[in-house]
Formats: sequence, C-alpha cells, structure tokens
Amino acid sequence: MEIIRGIENINQIEGPTAVTIGVFDGVHFGHQTIIKMAVDFANMIGGKSVVITFEPHPLAVVHPDSAPPTLTATDLKADYIEKLGPDYMLVIPFTYEIANMEAERFVDNVLIEKLHAAFVVVGEDFSFGRGRRGNIGFLNSYGGPKGIKIIAVPHIKKGNIIISSTEVRDRLKRGDVAGVKELTGRYPIFRGKVVHGLGRGGSAIGVPTANIEVLYNELLPKAGVYAGYALVDGERLPCVIDIGMSPTFGDVAKPEIHVHILSFKKDIYGKRIDVELINRLRDEKTFSGIDELKRQIEVDIRQTKEVLAYES
Repeated sequence: MEIIRGIENINQIEGPTAVTIGVFDGVHFGHQTIIKMAVDFANMIGGKSVVITFEPHPLAVVHPDSAPPTLTATDLKADYIEKLGPDYMLVIPFTYEIANMEAERFVDNVLIEKLHAAFVVVGEDFSFGRGRRGNIGFLNSYGGPKGIKIIAVPHIKKGNIIISSTEVRDRLKRGDVAGVKELTGRYPIFRGKVVHGLGRGGSAIGVPTANIEVLYNELLPKAGVYAGYALVDGERLPCVIDIGMSPTFGDVAKPEIHVHILSFKKDIYGKRIDVELINRLRDEKTFSGIDELKRQIEVDIRQTKEVLAYES
C-alpha cells in the first residue's frame, strides 16, 4: 500500500478506482467492512482501491471542545488498513479550508479529476464538505450523472450494539480490552519509545521496568495493571503493564505507562516499542510501602504468565 499525504501529491493513479472516505478511527469491523468492499469493487473493475482519511480528526479543527480523543494514530491506522488490501491510502491534512470546501469541488477535483473514481463506498451516515452537504443523497444526485456509483453500507452490529468508534472508546475507558477486540479484531496497541524514568523499578523495587513515552496523544485505557506483550525489534515479549499515576509514590503529574518485560535484560532505551494489552488484571491502588508493592508485583507477574499461557 502506498501512502499519499495531501491532495496535491496525488499523481500516477490510473483509473478507474474504487474509493472509500472516512476518519476510520480505531479501524473497527465496520470500517474494515467498508474498506474491504472498496478493494473488492476495485478488483472487479480491474482498477485500484483508495482509502481517504484525515489527520487530525475533523472535529479537532471545527469543534475542538467536542473532539473525541484519538484511538489510532495515523501510522498505526496505516498498519491496520494495509492488511485489508487497498492500493493507496490518501491522508488529507484536515484544515479549515478542507472543512469549507464545497462538496461539488471535492467530487470534481478529487474524486473525478485526481482519482478517476468509478465507485465510492461509504457508511450510510457519511457526509462531507461545507455544511456537511456531501451526504449519500448528494453523492447520488451529483456524482451519479458523472459516472460514480455510490455504495452506502449500513451500520455493522455486534448483537444489538452498533459498532462505532464511540463504542470502542467507551470500552477502552472501562479497561475492557477484550471488548475492544470484539469490535476491532485485535487487542489495543499503543506505540511509544522507551525513555529514562525515575529509576525506582530496578533499584527500589527490584523489578526493572521500561518507561514508555507514547508517540501520539491516543486515548489510554482505564488506569490499572494489564497483562500483555511488548513488541520490540520484531519480538513479541510477554510483560506486565502498569498504566496510571503510581499512587504509592504520588510523584507523577499525568498517567504513565511502565512495562516489566518478563525474563528480559537487554538495554532498550530509545527504542520504539508497541505495547499490546491482552487482559486487565486489577485496578491501580496505593500500597502501605515497598514490601507490600513487591508482593503484589509478584502476584501480577504470576497472573500475567497464566493469562498469556491461556491466550496463546
């Protein structure tokens, strides 16, 4: 999959194409269905498939006070989308100019002139352009006569629940990582790098931890201790993950991620790391002292081994 950043950088895409458009935050099963349909239509007509997405979330520009926290940064989103098989991912920087672009101009200049779209596959409640005029009805009435076939995909449900980015966020806020997987097909992953912390994991507690500085401002799950994996240099390593404010010490100003990789002694400072949450073990809590904390960490490690042995 080729990633194109900015409308002005589109070139060399031979038509016809099947295009899908959306924020695709979280790349849940609803998004996956839409993207796979675009890929299928492109294959059917012997063309190329194009996924159009935006950075940042449009609400962060037009209504920043009501913008939802991001679930999936663009590079992780690209990783997930690439597995679905599209040829291109077009990342459009979302600005006031893009927000105020007339829907007709987007269809003419982007979908037709730049992408040679034969199919546009979107969710049934999709809209775009100035005043959000570019809904399904508009696409059919304006794009249809210009040769674009519009495919409106109904909401995808899990039982009685409509699969949505909002529902994924709600489950993540509750620490329900299994529930997130139910809607996305994967456990939550956070990308960051290993940085120097206060050094008390190895020295004071006797359990070395990697302090993770997240690279993007994604929504973190409910504070607590999780069993999971650290993905470092192509290895998927079992670990205990603590997310929160370290209340026993009371000296951090915002939630932090600390990872203890089981039976691991390599120096990974400065390396990029993906942290995958498999199971929430317990709430964060305040301990009476180091000894009680150590005993709890031993329990956490034992439970992590049990959980991951079952998961694998």
